[in-house]
Amino acid sequence: MALHACRSQDDLEQEFARGLRCLLPDVDAALCLHQGDLGEFCVCVSVGDSVPVKPRQVVSRDAWPVPGAQRLPLEFEGQVLGELWLSQEPPSEIRRELTDALTHVAAALVSLTLNSEAREASSEYCATLQALEEGIVLFQESDPDAMTARVLALATSMVNATAGALFVLEEVGCDDSELVLQQTLGVPDQLIASFHAQGGGGWPEVLMDSAAEVFTRDEHGCIAGLAAECAPEVLQEVVVVPLRYHGVQAGICVLFNPKDEIERVRGSIGRLQSFGRLAAALLHRLSLEKAKENSVSIERELQIAETMQKRLVPSEAPASDGFDFAWKSISAKSIGGDYVDFLTSDLGEIYAIIADASGHGINSALLMTSFRSNYRGHAVWLKPQSLASSLNSEICHEVGPTGMFITAAMLRVEPYTDRMSLSSAGHNPAMVYRKATGEVEQIGSHGPPLGFLPDAEYESYVGDFLPGDVLMLYTDGVTEAAAADDEMFGEQRLSELLARHAQSGSAQQILDATLQELGNFTGRLRHDDDVSLMVIKVKPRNAARSDDGAN
Repeated sequence: MALHACRSQDDLEQEFARGLRCLLPDVDAALCLHQGDLGEFCVCVSVGDSVPVKPRQVVSRDAWPVPGAQRLPLEFEGQVLGELWLSQEPPSEIRRELTDALTHVAAALVSLTLNSEAREASSEYCATLQALEEGIVLFQESDPDAMTARVLALATSMVNATAGALFVLEEVGCDDSELVLQQTLGVPDQLIASFHAQGGGGWPEVLMDSAAEVFTRDEHGCIAGLAAECAPEVLQEVVVVPLRYHGVQAGICVLFNPKDEIERVRGSIGRLQSFGRLAAALLHRLSLEKAKENSVSIERELQIAETMQKRLVPSEAPASDGFDFAWKSISAKSIGGDYVDFLTSDLGEIYAIIADASGHGINSALLMTSFRSNYRGHAVWLKPQSLASSLNSEICHEVGPTGMFITAAMLRVEPYTDRMSLSSAGHNPAMVYRKATGEVEQIGSHGPPLGFLPDAEYESYVGDFLPGDVLMLYTDGVTEAAAADDEMFGEQRLSELLARHAQSGSAQQILDATLQELGNFTGRLRHDDDVSLMVIKVKPRNAARSDDGAN
């Protein structure tokens, strides 16, 4: 029973050593506990001068090579905790008493371990409750400055510090972002700004990965990572409290010269650590709320931009007795970088364009908005190849060194001759279905994308289109759309689709069939890139004028 009354492992070891000497006065012994999974032992008790191992040593089983009969297991509920090594084999009746004693030692060791863990858990729990109690007011504070001021004030009061500073990451949760001095108490900002780490690095960045800790000056005059030359002589102790919870870094709180006794401050480390977790959670919450507000604002602006961009797409087809038009532009995101447009001159010529800015999203949309203005200002005055050269100069000036560019296919239709002129600036090949042969021709590019080369020159294609012929223009979001296995839709599949539907379908039916098959191929309605299509079909001679447009 005396073994179970011990309040610590040291007391237990001393009590067991006394009992062992009484039971086997002429036998030397060592009680060893298993250490890790490498077959090593930690010596707890050593009795006798001939024992080659000493208490607190970590040794192998061969450190004292006694026979197996002189090794008694230390077990608890079938689990071997260690062994008792003896210099002589004990008599059978003494062996039974030793076995019983070892059973009680094992139970007492387990009990002490469980009690210690329970005390630590209870202490941590109490520290957490205290931190919650002291910081409950923080949950009601929505103003970031007021909240951080309260955090620093509470932290300094917990150790009765004479001064303190609170640093918060510019982007909470991002370890690579910069630490910003958020609040100071009892110390000038200028003094904090003059602090630097040993070797000239930033401070307190060097402390970001540390746990809550109390620092005192070392023999070189340095303290808490501060270089000796910038640490004021009055600064004797620094308490570091990291603001971190569940892997989320929020910042760090440093407290200077606590008035409480150092040992008492060290005893409050658990409480400070809990408070640091609470403060980190609150700072993270404010950061997320701010990000959410920004996200809502951006989402609202994107919705407005999306509405405006959709209104820029033509809503009606050009008036023409000889041609049937259909078009569609689908953005991968709220706003995109594709552009489809029609213009009609005073003489009746129809000007059409399909263009694609590199990338997709806001940058592409901004570039395309400027491009649209330039196109509409020049299209009806220039032939397609001259128009391409003019637009290229403008785009080169606008994109500068950003690496952005625009591919475009610019078309001029003469309704009175059924002749079309096309100039392609690095755009996908135009596809022309010829009713007379039932085949699909491709018209390649006539020069580099707009914005690549300032002095680029462009050619053009001029051809007659007969009744039943179909011209299809598209962006690479169509041909590069990928299925689940990463196979792309491709030009060959698009050409075959055009040949199947061009004979009997209207421009709108051809476009609808293309989008339907594209969706079936990829298995989704939204695509990774903007998708735009334009279909122009030559009507039969003397056909009634059609006002049917497509969107």
